[in-house]
Amino acid sequence: MEKTQTEFYVLDIETKPQENLINLVSEGIKASGVLKDPEKIKADIEAKKLGLKKTMSVDTDLADIICIGIKRIGDYEPVLYSIKEFETFMTINPLAVFITFNGKKFDIPLLIKQGVKNDLNLPYQRLKEMCKRWSNLGHYDLMEIICDGDYKSLDLLLQIYCGIKKTPIDFETASEEEIKKHCLEDLANTEKLWNKFKKII
Repeated sequence: MEKTQTEFYVLDIETKPQENLINLVSEGIKASGVLKDPEKIKADIEAKKLGLKKTMSVDTDLADIICIGIKRIGDYEPVLYSIKEFETFMTINPLAVFITFNGKKFDIPLLIKQGVKNDLNLPYQRLKEMCKRWSNLGHYDLMEIICDGDYKSLDLLLQIYCGIKKTPIDFETASEEEIKKHCLEDLANTEKLWNKFKKII
């Protein structure tokens, strides 16, 4: 059943490189020209591939979604969605207003591109409107609101304004379950930051 009133939701996405694009993007990787030792050449190429995978995880064209975390403001139970389940969420919640951290540059553009890749029926024009700088139409990006153009991490802002620190995670070695747990923590922490700053919006 479609909801007909505006509701506020914290949104956060966790990503990984899109597996079928890794070879495509890494085709041209070569070792530094000064290296002659085969072992050093191999190590250099592997290091560059690892760096490439990290970059792919935060590139909206090359990333794949592990989970989409959504938490209605004031509710205790967040939900983790796949991109297909997100399509259903948007159908049921056409007036959803999102609260993100860096969502205008990453989360929302990634949802748009994943929707296109998967031939989903998402409200693309509405999502695109949510990416406009300095606009709060359907979307409040806390990085934009708090940092005013200067980058500060969510962890730093949580320490400054809420007196809490995020649980550290090593994305390279973390399991999918650990990454999902991290997403749930980010949802709760983003809501805490929202509660501090909503009075100025």
